[in-house]
Formats: sequence, structure tokens, C-alpha cells
Amino acid sequence: MIGVLGEIPFSVSFDGDNIEALIFSNLKRSGGGNYEQHKRRGLKPLLELVDISLEKLNLEISLRSDLGINPKEVLRKLIGYSESGEILDFVLGEELLGEFVIVSYDAGHEHITNKGKVRKIDVSISLEEYIKEIDGSIEIITTPKKETTKKNVHEDYNQGAISP
Repeated sequence: MIGVLGEIPFSVSFDGDNIEALIFSNLKRSGGGNYEQHKRRGLKPLLELVDISLEKLNLEISLRSDLGINPKEVLRKLIGYSESGEILDFVLGEELLGEFVIVSYDAGHEHITNKGKVRKIDVSISLEEYIKEIDGSIEIITTPKKETTKKNVHEDYNQGAISP
């Protein structure tokens, strides 16, 4: 088992006669932190960590019928995940990388035979980490609403108009 995305297993199997392979390539994982820059007169600014960015994954999947995969069926499942906003576990080997949603996909129908049978679809998908709940330790800063007072103006008061 190479990994799993939702209910789509990535693996290679061979029973002596038939091969079934669904693999991905070019897995790129990115993340980082968001920083606020505090300027100081005559000195270099200071950086303050504000929060941590959501993790992003990008990968390419080759859906090939000659490797025992129904390309249209797997693509339909990926599109369904994307359009429904389904939260997917992404497992690499035996390591759970986290929960993700598909934020975009790009599918190229590479080989189409007679009667429209699709033999190969290359799909690029972008996943973004999904955080289900807010951590209870987050501090919420509120400021009180400024009170306004009503002021009566004398009826002869001309509010900016030019008097004759």
C-alpha cells in the first residue's frame, strides 16, 4: 500500500496475469508560518509569529485503464470529493498526514479510443488541510463599542451652507 486518499487506495498489485496500479507522483507538501513585522526606528524590524499556515499538498495521479483502473470512475470520485467538500484522510504508507479537502483539480484526458472510451486521464489535485474545530486556548480580543451622544443643534444653525 502506497497510501490512501479518502476511499481511494494507491497501490500496485500483480496476481501473475493481471496488474492493477493506481499511483501518484510529484507529491509536494507545503506549509509555514504567518508573521507580523514590527518596525523599529533605526533598527531592523522584529518578527512575531501570528499563526501557522494550513498545510497544502499537490500531487499528480495517472489513471490508466491498461493498469486495471477505470479512469472515468476514479475521476468522478475525485470530482465528487471536491464538489461536496468532503474531508479526506491522507495516508502515506502508514503515516496519517492529516485531514484535507480538495480545493482544485485539473484533469487532462490523454487517450480516448473509438466510441469515447477513455484509456488515460492525468489528474493534478491540490489539497488543503482542514481543521475541524477551534482550539479552546485561542484568545479572543474584543474592544467595547464607543458610546455616541446625541447633540441638539440650534434650529438657526446653518450646517455648512453658504448664507446669503
